[in-house]
Amino acid sequence: MKLSDKKLWIFDVDNTLIRDVEHPEPFSDALGLWAKLKEKGVALAILTNVGRLSARQVHAVVKAAGFQVDVSHVFTAGAAAAAYIHNRSPGARCFVISEGGAQEDFIARGLDVTNNPPVDFVALGADRGMTFQELNFATKMVMKGAELICISGSLEYPGIYLGQEDVYIGERSITAAIEHAAGVSALVVGKPRPEIVLETVRALGSVPGEAVLVGDNPASDIAGGRAAGVFTILVKRPDNIVEFESGGLDTRPDLTVASLEEILGDL
Repeated sequence: MKLSDKKLWIFDVDNTLIRDVEHPEPFSDALGLWAKLKEKGVALAILTNVGRLSARQVHAVVKAAGFQVDVSHVFTAGAAAAAYIHNRSPGARCFVISEGGAQEDFIARGLDVTNNPPVDFVALGADRGMTFQELNFATKMVMKGAELICISGSLEYPGIYLGQEDVYIGERSITAAIEHAAGVSALVVGKPRPEIVLETVRALGSVPGEAVLVGDNPASDIAGGRAAGVFTILVKRPDNIVEFESGGLDTRPDLTVASLEEILGDL
């Protein structure tokens, strides 16, 4: 199937559509491709590994940057983690570490977000205000049998917090401390796991063969997309690549471009 025949285009956010959620300057080539695809009437969606913001918050960021998309077409790692838990244990009691976004997605799924035992699941997203007490409580709950979920899987990421521009320790690095202390392995929910890509495709009434995933990161976007069976496009961006573990998945894109403008002629 040619690119012009694809019916669903899924875009990463950070360093693909915009610089990142805390520097929401859009890339002009992304705006141009988005407008062309909307003109063609294909379905557009967003799939981001950002776990510290809810789908609603991510939607507000990309909409303000000029990407018109319905909030129901915005998928986050936090929302995927909430769906994973809900599908296995509706109403489960969850201790969630995040900067607020994941908690919002968990509550929207009807899960019981709690700060007291008993706890069925511990879900850990990036939280630059996390305390030792929270980390210690999370570890104790896992030791008592709570399942450990890592929301997304970045080892580190750039951003701004309380006015401070820096590179921050990601959720995968923090989760490793609990894994080591409790002697368990966390389930990572997010790219590059193909399930999050497949769930996005299914939720929008499509199939992998009709879908395209566009991203900047071979270890997350491309690895997850290829494992899910969708066509993958790697756009080469400035050195703002968040480090991920690919889990041995194929990181070779179907198409590599220096600018998304290169695709316009194929549509």
